[in-house]
Amino acid sequence: MKRLLILLLGVWLIACEAEAPVSRKYVCRFVFSYKDHATSLLFAAAQNPGTYVYVTTKGDGKNSVRHVYVNSNDEKTPQEDNIISTDLENYSSYVLGASNSIGLFIGTTNFNGLWAYDRACPNCTNLQAMNWTGNRQQVNCSRCKRTYELETGAIISGDEGSSLMRYFCSFDGSILRAWN
Repeated sequence: MKRLLILLLGVWLIACEAEAPVSRKYVCRFVFSYKDHATSLLFAAAQNPGTYVYVTTKGDGKNSVRHVYVNSNDEKTPQEDNIISTDLENYSSYVLGASNSIGLFIGTTNFNGLWAYDRACPNCTNLQAMNWTGNRQQVNCSRCKRTYELETGAIISGDEGSSLMRYFCSFDGSILRAWN
């Protein structure tokens, strides 16, 4: 029995070591309401393993209106423009990691649940946005030529380096949040 407990403790410690830490390099604070945007592609990605989107945001300087743009990994669906108009949404801060204009990849992995990754390449010195590869669950950086797997955030081709910057993400059926 003692050996079994030691073995289980060892397996648990290895699993904890393998778990990629949440990035603290940049602040991430994102809140998105299902009630106000029920048809958004973002909620499909939050509920379907292997589905990912990238999200960017910017304010309209004229009217102080914020837009949340969602891009599907199928690269065929037109960019979605969600206008942030409710008091709750306008009260929330929108800080998408390294840059609001570069944004976040958000999706549900097959084994580890819902995660958000910074879309800025973690290995390039200037903020470089990554894009989908032909495989909808991988992204690559056109500058450093690394390819990353969204299931784990790990580099799968190219030079060694840092994994994707990862943030917590949750969807409770009402609100989707990404944070660190």
